[in-house]
Amino acid sequence: MHRLILASALSALLAAHAPAAPPQAEPDLRRPLDWLVAAQNDDGSWGDGVKDPHPDVATTALAGLALVRLGHTGSRGEYQEQARRAVTYIAAAVERTPQEEIAINPPGTLPQRKLGRNIDTFVAAQFLAEVLPGLRGPLQARAERALGSVVRRIERAQAQDGSYSRDGWAPLLASAFANNGLYAAQRAGARVDKDVLAKGQSGLVNKYDDKTKTFGVSDSAGVQLYSVAASVMAAAQIAQSPSAAPEAKKHAEEARKAGGAALSNENVLRGFGSYGGEEHVSYMLSTEAFAKSGGDDWAKWSKSIRTRLASIQRGDGTWRGDHCITSTAFCTAASLITLAIRPATMPNPN
Repeated sequence: MHRLILASALSALLAAHAPAAPPQAEPDLRRPLDWLVAAQNDDGSWGDGVKDPHPDVATTALAGLALVRLGHTGSRGEYQEQARRAVTYIAAAVERTPQEEIAINPPGTLPQRKLGRNIDTFVAAQFLAEVLPGLRGPLQARAERALGSVVRRIERAQAQDGSYSRDGWAPLLASAFANNGLYAAQRAGARVDKDVLAKGQSGLVNKYDDKTKTFGVSDSAGVQLYSVAASVMAAAQIAQSPSAAPEAKKHAEEARKAGGAALSNENVLRGFGSYGGEEHVSYMLSTEAFAKSGGDDWAKWSKSIRTRLASIQRGDGTWRGDHCITSTAFCTAASLITLAIRPATMPNPN
């Protein structure tokens, strides 16, 4: 008996002093992808959780974009049917909304409260643009018409300073989505007003003040991460634009370098202080910016962000927000997009 007690005590002592398991460096992709597919409603939509009865276009578009980025397009991949259903849902939302209205989803959703009333329109543009090349037949034509419709709506939403949103908790991120939607639509062959696109990119990059060497946070809920992410993404687009003026390219390069330095600061990377949907989409925007640049900066950032996402991945493989946009589907989709990004996946502008 004494020997058993002694052995038990020794085991407990050794366990207490055993080295902690090293943090996971590589996130799991299969489980969150399977969860996302299982969460989709029969009509092609997504809400917060599995088969959520209150879906929204923004979450559906982000989830659909995750499928496309992971190789599940409208005509190939294990989940091509799920991608097509997402297109059908979003196209229907566009078709039933009068063209004079910018918002294509009824009011009151969580993404709208945090990113602005028109966030559904903005994210829909990027998804439709990226899924379009993989579609075939009548659905392709329907998606093309829907994309043209949301492009016109986004162009009308732009303000004099180049922003697209002033409502919500962090409207700057909505402006970044609007800009990305137009940028993707242009690549997909849609007719986009180049002046509107350039003005939107400039408005985002101008959040960086080259005199004070800081990023403005007036419309990013006071959170530097959101402003940096939006600025560096637009800066990367300007850097690749053959029509951008030399002065614009110079300022964009300064913003990109300053943003890269800021994103190496843990205090900036923690955003609001915990991981909400806004942090997840900021990581997505930042990763796309680094991928466009490539090189050592990309390699360092990619390793860092993958380790970070692995460390906060939940037991079932998903990600969920700790504040603001808490939606599991929204955060999981954004993280899957981030993990799918590689330099080769970032096309140059037409």
